Amino acid sequence: MIASRNARAEAGDMSPFESWSDGRPSGWTSSPVSAADQEFFRDNGFLVVENALSPDEVAAHCAEATAVCRGELGEVGGALSHGPNESDEDVLRQYLCIHFPHKISPLMTQSLSHPALVDALTAVIGPNVKCMQSMLFIKASGKPGQAWHQDEIYIPTRDRSLTGAWIALDDATVENGCLWVIPGSHKPGILWELGENDDRRFDCSGESQNFPWSNDDAVPVEMKAGSVVLFNGYLLHRSLPNRAASGFRRSLVNHYMSAESLLPWYGDAIPNGRHVAASDMRDIVMVAGEDPYAFRGTEDIMRPHVRPSGEGGCGRSADAE
Repeated sequence: MIASRNARAEAGDMSPFESWSDGRPSGWTSSPVSAADQEFFRDNGFLVVENALSPDEVAAHCAEATAVCRGELGEVGGALSHGPNESDEDVLRQYLCIHFPHKISPLMTQSLSHPALVDALTAVIGPNVKCMQSMLFIKASGKPGQAWHQDEIYIPTRDRSLTGAWIALDDATVENGCLWVIPGSHKPGILWELGENDDRRFDCSGESQNFPWSNDDAVPVEMKAGSVVLFNGYLLHRSLPNRAASGFRRSLVNHYMSAESLLPWYGDAIPNGRHVAASDMRDIVMVAGEDPYAFRGTEDIMRPHVRPSGEGGCGRSADAE
């Protein structure tokens, strides 16, 4: 019996970009996004846009990631102190993920509305698009992946328009822990039960359970640096650990949605007197079109913080995703 690609990757028996052995996979395209690309996204729940960022832009974001981790741009909750004699590599290795880096990084704020992203986002979401979250993944060699999950279970929208934009700052391969997705798993519109996971290959996030697909249904999303994969908030996806001998799998991941939808993303802190159906978290950045709720103004609520990765246990911070 021939082992699936996922099983081979879990066993460390799949080489980088082996999934490209028959040419560029289906769903890999370039800007501008076409009608056929939009149809692929609707059917499969993801789409890869290659060369969204230029090599110079990728290099600038990598340098900015180092500055964020060193604390040079502002305070990051849960971050460590780093001395001038500590190498950049040693600093970066201490972090798996930092949430909301755009709050302290002008470059990462600017990149929320990068033209290539706006072209793709308006094609798959609609003309009016807002962003509510950024995440900077470092994922050094040896760092864990993230178990199967759906982003909309963490960030609820009223119209199922949540879309992740996962920007590769290094080549993302099966060896260093690229994304894996289950094509079409967004279609039922079901948020599968989320439970705790005790698999040390993964970080401290929850794991979706009892869905009707297996690991063998998954496909790897191997991408060159500068590419971006867009994926629906209901799409099941995960990543395996970085098993490369050295190096990082850096990525900047932003979350977007239609501006027409309210965003009831307050967790246990919905403002007093406001029903959940009318809740609308206004810590947003408009990236395209018009905001129908502009009359409500905007807020500055979320702060940059480190996501616990699992080393030393999985105690959760109160403001984790």
